[in-house]
Amino acid sequence: MGRGTRRAEADEEALRRAERAAAAHGLGERTHTQRIGSRITGLGCASLMPALLCLIFGAGMVSGPYDSGVKAVAVGLLVLAVVLPVAGFAVEGRLTHRDTRLYVFAGGVVVTVGVTRTLALAWPELSVTERTETTSYGQNSHGPTIHWLYLADPDGTPLARISTRYPAGAAVARAKAERTGT
Repeated sequence: MGRGTRRAEADEEALRRAERAAAAHGLGERTHTQRIGSRITGLGCASLMPALLCLIFGAGMVSGPYDSGVKAVAVGLLVLAVVLPVAGFAVEGRLTHRDTRLYVFAGGVVVTVGVTRTLALAWPELSVTERTETTSYGQNSHGPTIHWLYLADPDGTPLARISTRYPAGAAVARAKAERTGT
């Protein structure tokens, strides 16, 4: 798996790695899967602003009373207005092999990060810290309250953060409650 991997291929490869790791550690049957997110997000959206500027300046220069040299530059800007977003979204779509994925099994979890890192942990080995955060925005308004689970390996290295609103997060919270009796 390399640079030009599409999301479906990356998901399948990560799932194969997770199932191999779970089988090697005796974690049992997979119950939930959660794609945590991408390291590079917003590349496609970030390409829209330069494209819009190219479109505005290119259209203004093409419609203005300029000579052929300036109009050639304007055509180049108009081409960029189309190419930038297409390229940005295409590149972002192919970078999903870098995503962090959490696989919840009956006996623990497997976290895959990128194409090289796969870590399988049984429930007793997994460190789970729970935090509740409330965000507020606007004047005198209150945002949602989110219960986050921070997962770490035995030496304290952070693995993932997941909300209990997701089925995989709820499964981890249940396993933590069963293990600790809370």
